[in-house]
Amino acid sequence: MVLLAVQEWARYGRQTITFSTTAPPRTELLGVRERDAPERIRDYWKSVGQPNLSGLNDVPWSAAFISWDIESAGVSRDLFCPDARHTIYVERMVERARGSGAAFVPHRVNERAPQVGDLICAARDGGRTALDNLDRGPGHCDIVVELRPGEAHAIGGNVGDSVTRSVFPLDGVGFLSPISARRFFTVIENRLP
Repeated sequence: MVLLAVQEWARYGRQTITFSTTAPPRTELLGVRERDAPERIRDYWKSVGQPNLSGLNDVPWSAAFISWDIESAGVSRDLFCPDARHTIYVERMVERARGSGAAFVPHRVNERAPQVGDLICAARDGGRTALDNLDRGPGHCDIVVELRPGEAHAIGGNVGDSVTRSVFPLDGVGFLSPISARRFFTVIENRLP
């Protein structure tokens, strides 16, 4: 998953956005835009059963990107259910984590420091989605690809109309710091080898 995400980020020109607890997000490098890679984005949409969509449609494709990445990494559908909406596949992860053998286990952001391979998810567009209230509202997830002192680097699709590496601040013990630009509601532990 991590390697695929990094490869896609490179394919799209390595766009990077740095988030801060005290300042607005800062784009450090612009990448290839969705309208310049419509067929590759169609590949993401195929993973969620919507091959008629591409980078030329005005439909958010970030969940299709995550679904494509996880499925392309060889994760079977009995461990991960791809979907065009982040909050729906997160809801399924929560349900599966109630049993034994779950590959992905959602945690509250104050209960798990993100690790490489984990997903970090936030409500967006004013949504109120929370781990205790998976209302299927608007959300966004990224794959953590690197940890540095005070920073989690995560890659997601349809961030700034590209595949983007986002740099998020961590607190002194490695947990996600609250930021106004992303209201994180879960860190999803990846238990796959």
